[in-house]
Amino acid sequence: MEFYFEISLFEKRFCSPATALKQGFRLPFALAIAFFLILSAPAFSQKSKKQLEKEKKENLRKIEQTNEILKEVKKEKKASLSQLKVLRQQTRLKERTIGSIQDELGILQSDIQHLQSEEEQMAFTLQKIRKEYAAMVYAASKASVSNQLIFLFAAETFNQFLMRIQYLRYYADARRRQAEQIRVMSLNLNQKKLKLAMVKEGKENLLVHEEKEKVQLETLKEDQKKVVSELSEREQDLKEKIDKHKAALNRLERMISDLVKAEIRRSHTTVGPPKPNQDDENIEDKMSLTPEGKLISKSFAGNKNRLAWPVQNGFISSSFGKHEHPVLKRVYVDNLGIDISTRSGEKVRSVFEGTVGLVGSVPGMDGQIVMVRHGEYFTVYSGLRNVSVSAGDKVKMKQVLGEVLKDEEDGAVLQFQIWKNNKRLDPEVWLANE
Repeated sequence: MEFYFEISLFEKRFCSPATALKQGFRLPFALAIAFFLILSAPAFSQKSKKQLEKEKKENLRKIEQTNEILKEVKKEKKASLSQLKVLRQQTRLKERTIGSIQDELGILQSDIQHLQSEEEQMAFTLQKIRKEYAAMVYAASKASVSNQLIFLFAAETFNQFLMRIQYLRYYADARRRQAEQIRVMSLNLNQKKLKLAMVKEGKENLLVHEEKEKVQLETLKEDQKKVVSELSEREQDLKEKIDKHKAALNRLERMISDLVKAEIRRSHTTVGPPKPNQDDENIEDKMSLTPEGKLISKSFAGNKNRLAWPVQNGFISSSFGKHEHPVLKRVYVDNLGIDISTRSGEKVRSVFEGTVGLVGSVPGMDGQIVMVRHGEYFTVYSGLRNVSVSAGDKVKMKQVLGEVLKDEEDGAVLQFQIWKNNKRLDPEVWLANE
């Protein structure tokens, strides 16, 4: 009679084999959806973490580069602007690195909360399934073979007999399915716990890394203050150097402007004056281009934000245009291009294919100057030694033009400019974001 009681409860709960089958698969389907969400949710954050990790590694690589440059400028006994610029660049990179670490920590914390919630839900579901399975096993232990036979042959009709056979089969299958569910869920729960422990460990290691970076950042800021203080005591020397540098840059600008104007006049003679259009540019200030020149010019313009860097290692230590002096108050400098601080002897490369238009020098400016024409665009490289090209040479992208000259005080600095006809452009927005 006990068996009949268990079966009756079974019949009352599941109503029919079809309904029982549907209800039997309800839990696994729900779990499948839950597992999908568990696996998919971190996938989006994982992409973000990979990006942050990439940025962090790139910043650390750039810091290593600046360390090499800093070692060179520190060889001089007194503080220099180059030293200050390197320290400032390192500070910016450290701040970016710390920012990436903090963003990554935020993602890890979110992952930890998510994993903890999923772990708790899985543990609760597993406990529930285990209770149901225990009840099934208990009921089955009471149902002897003889009781099952009595149950079958007590059927009043043949259809009822078949229905009871189906119930008994499903009952056995349900037990096997739940046993498998328990095994799979137990395994998944253990994996979830292991993953959670690994994420927590990763967070702890990242916190240690963040603390080290913060300590190094504070050290860099203190070093900057010392250099600024020392440079401030040499205010008069700095002003005199600024005046000399400004005069040299003015001579360079006039020389380049005269050369560009000469090229424009020559193009009007050989190719013919350009056709008037809606362009605001004066025809007299616009280059006449051959079909080859038009192609190169269009290609150069199409590579904006993607041009190769003129040096493989280095950073922009002075930006384009007018900006405040890093030490002297109320003193402004106007940069014709950008200054790239690098290592002594670093190879200088053409940023794009073109034709060398000039190899020369300017009084008051150390090193040689190379100008390369790219259709109606011109690139200018100043502060070179061991120049390996001559005027009229065809050069390819990344072809070596020479080496960066090292100044005793300022270190190795390349002055880089981009012109369109006789108009100066900001090189930083043209170079690739490396």
